[in-house]
Amino acid sequence: MIYQNENFGGAYDFRSGLHEGWQVDAHLHEYSEILYCRQGEGKVTVNGKALTIGAGQLIWIPPNYIHSYDCEGAEVACAVFSNDFVPLFFRALEGRYFCPSATDMGELCEALSRFHTLKKEDYLVIGGYLQLIGARVLANAQLSEARQTDGALYQKVISYLSEHYTESISLSSVAKTFGYNEKYLSHLLHDLTNMHFSKLIALYRVEHAKHLFETEPQQSVTEVMAHSGFSALNTFHRAFKEMTGCTPLEYKKRFKAS
Repeated sequence: MIYQNENFGGAYDFRSGLHEGWQVDAHLHEYSEILYCRQGEGKVTVNGKALTIGAGQLIWIPPNYIHSYDCEGAEVACAVFSNDFVPLFFRALEGRYFCPSATDMGELCEALSRFHTLKKEDYLVIGGYLQLIGARVLANAQLSEARQTDGALYQKVISYLSEHYTESISLSSVAKTFGYNEKYLSHLLHDLTNMHFSKLIALYRVEHAKHLFETEPQQSVTEVMAHSGFSALNTFHRAFKEMTGCTPLEYKKRFKAS
């Protein structure tokens, strides 16, 4: 699973594309995402739930939901956008848990057939389309009214990790923050991500370290280690090599050479 740092922290950020036979491994990011199927049929997995998407249908994926695509037999348009485009969507949720599903787009299909051609400079058009799409999605969505579902807790924890992974946090401290049993939280995260907490937090930190090596080559390996949340070089080295196949120094040299 990959945490996509490029989909983080932007203002009115937007990117889109059209894909045939698209297959994408499990990943998550801070931005929202929509996947629209133009032709054929594909498989989408969101937070461990398998969904089928057919022609004329769309799946809306909120921030920090783990998702993957297997659309080998489909033509799909995908758009990723910063959440400031859709504040009213989140307001409409009113704290409830949104369960993604494939929604028939009906009369919006014509607009969606051109949506992938928009650029971030078209922010007024993008915002208008997203309000219409979001309204249709919410009108057909399953929203959990439960006091606290596993899904809602998971979203809170993942959002918390995405904001605090560079700090000194542990499973115990996170469980205490949300008032849940440590073992229960550990099982929940493992069931949804197929990772133990230590590997999940290391994933965030390694992805951040990669970003620093690529964008701030003047930083030393030790500085990148510290700024990414690791407290020891050997732990950083082991986690980085396990997830990238090379050492931090090798990765740094690769981008310095390029």
